[in-house]
Amino acid sequence: MISTQRDTFDPHVQDRLLIVGTQWAPSGLVDQVRSRLSDWSVSVSDTYLKGIADVARQRVQTMLVYIDPSQTRLSRAIAGLREAAGDEAKVVLCCRVPEEPAARQAMAGGADDYLIFPFFGHELEQALGIESDGSEVMDHLTSTAAPLRKLADLLATMSDTPKAMLHCAADVIKEALGATGAMIVVDGATATAGETVTKPVLSVPLGQGVDEAGPNGQIAVNARPEGAYTPGDMDALTHYARIIRHVIAAASRQRHWQRLAVTDQCSGLANRRYLYERLDAILLEAQAERFPVTVLLFDVDDFKSYNDKFGHHAGDAIIRAIGDLFREHSREQDIVTRYGGDEFAVVFWDAEGAREPGSSQLHHAHAVLDRFVESLRNVDIPEVTEKGGGKITISGGLATYPWDGSTRDELLKKADDALLKAKRAGKNRVFVIGQSEDDTTV
Repeated sequence: MISTQRDTFDPHVQDRLLIVGTQWAPSGLVDQVRSRLSDWSVSVSDTYLKGIADVARQRVQTMLVYIDPSQTRLSRAIAGLREAAGDEAKVVLCCRVPEEPAARQAMAGGADDYLIFPFFGHELEQALGIESDGSEVMDHLTSTAAPLRKLADLLATMSDTPKAMLHCAADVIKEALGATGAMIVVDGATATAGETVTKPVLSVPLGQGVDEAGPNGQIAVNARPEGAYTPGDMDALTHYARIIRHVIAAASRQRHWQRLAVTDQCSGLANRRYLYERLDAILLEAQAERFPVTVLLFDVDDFKSYNDKFGHHAGDAIIRAIGDLFREHSREQDIVTRYGGDEFAVVFWDAEGAREPGSSQLHHAHAVLDRFVESLRNVDIPEVTEKGGGKITISGGLATYPWDGSTRDELLKKADDALLKAKRAGKNRVFVIGQSEDDTTV
């Protein structure tokens, strides 16, 4: 049960609230206040100057003032509202998260408190000095304990796939509202928890009232098994939508930076860090499932001469062309990386698991190399060919788990040894560990 502190107000102005600064306020602010304070008389003033006049005219002693940080002399405007209303008035500022520093500074004008929009729980009532008998607070804490645990689970899914995150978010909403089913749609992807949502009872845009860039979407819920939703439930749904939007955006940024951390900028291939992580994981799987893994190291013959003759932009064009060609001729599961400089590393493996004795995986590596080298003979790189450059060739070395090594370092070392043999044998060839230097494979 909510009751107002009537003894601090003029009996002619009690239960009146003036919202000042609605010209700059986000959509939904006035509606949310009126929904929560349904037994109050709520009026609005679009600017601070008009608010000062309306306070005196309407004899209002409770104000909610929206902060616009682009306005100069905010503190003086708040002081003017305070003076017009009197010392006994309640002046509460309101802002969104990015504007919180401006709200704290504007408190110097004589405000009693400030709130972040959208409001959650009983924040609005508490800031305005509206007392509660405690039962609603206890009910709120009891009803939100499980959803708060679910929010922690949602944060834990930030490193998972976007699909897993959305399903967890839908589960958060379902439990928070006590709905039979919840649905979340983000940028065309849909996830549902509980019953399928065909006729939503409540629905809000993802992150309503938030202007910052982020994912677009919708959250909707089915009816409850018992009882109707209240205005407070709509407030809670809006608040959860805002939190989920921020979490999804943060996870997207995290995945973006993770991709950048393992991607070579010039070639667009995975880099050495990614090679090490994936090769270690593949070798563990190969040990358990008993299948071979082949590593190829190769580089561009006389690469330095291209940079010296035609400039580094020509060298970059060669790196990009080789990366594109090798990806084109490899299988989806093969790992193609830029190892460093003009050197590339490729991991050939079989995602389906164990193979029969006499595996032809090494033959597959040779087949890929044959197709790649043939394409390389015919590729046109304008930065080189238009300046009279010759055909590009490569030299490489192959090593295979478990025969040539059992660890990442051992395989890369053996492949590098074979690469050096290919160079000594005259370049434009690929060697396999144990192969004679007189025997070329490409």
